[in-house]
Amino acid sequence: MNLIIRAFKMIRSGISTDHYYNVMNHALKRLADEYTMLHYPFHINETDTFLQAQKNLTDHCLSRIDSLNNKNILEIGCGNGVQTMYILNKYKPESITGIDLNEENIRIANKEKSRKEIKNVHFLVDDAQQLTNFKENSIDVIINIESAFHYPDKPLFLKQLFRVLKPGGHFLIADILTIRRKKRGLGKRWKKKMVLHHWDQQKYEDELAAANLTVIRNEDITNRVIEGFGNYKRWLKQMKKGNFLEDQFYKLFYIINAKLNIFLLRTKRQYYIFSGTK
Repeated sequence: MNLIIRAFKMIRSGISTDHYYNVMNHALKRLADEYTMLHYPFHINETDTFLQAQKNLTDHCLSRIDSLNNKNILEIGCGNGVQTMYILNKYKPESITGIDLNEENIRIANKEKSRKEIKNVHFLVDDAQQLTNFKENSIDVIINIESAFHYPDKPLFLKQLFRVLKPGGHFLIADILTIRRKKRGLGKRWKKKMVLHHWDQQKYEDELAAANLTVIRNEDITNRVIEGFGNYKRWLKQMKKGNFLEDQFYKLFYIINAKLNIFLLRTKRQYYIFSGTK
């Protein structure tokens, strides 16, 4: 019965963003035997584990902004908090706060924070388009990795980013962009269900300028992300074993997701980084 319930949840992950991330949290924990970050992998070494490939992406993104040491950091779209705590431990900011709209993600983040006895990190449920918990000119650095493509009103998100950043503060946005025209019919309805709102590069640049945010660096890392996903067969071999049928369901889930992401990044999407200042 548990296997049937898990299989049903995996199927439902394709029709709802909340279901997708709830299933992905548990699926990736099964793959790595611990909670992992919720973003894509970035290729550096063939021997990297999935979690290490995710850390590679975080490190590459953060190398595009100034030092985080002793800074007050806000991570918008922090997911389950694994990346937030990784940034705290490696980059030594004064403090870091992670926000996410998904309550289950924040529950996991706070549970892991308590289990690991980590301080100087806070997790809150908040909307990237509102940032109700943050005052004007209060944040040194804002990090937003692989989350903004879910925001229906990205211009409002950029205005809020500008509002809470200190003058001279830095921002980092890593997002999945579209290189195709808008979908129609079934594709459009599916994107609405999954809360997908992709911009192209020109739209991003125009709206960042309209929000008075200055882009210093931008970079397309699509090929390195595709290479990262290319290691999925080796990761499956390392997966913690359980019930045989359950293992097969999880493997199928991973394979479908990896191949779908590779296909989309090769044909319809690009993975892009924007970094700059207020």
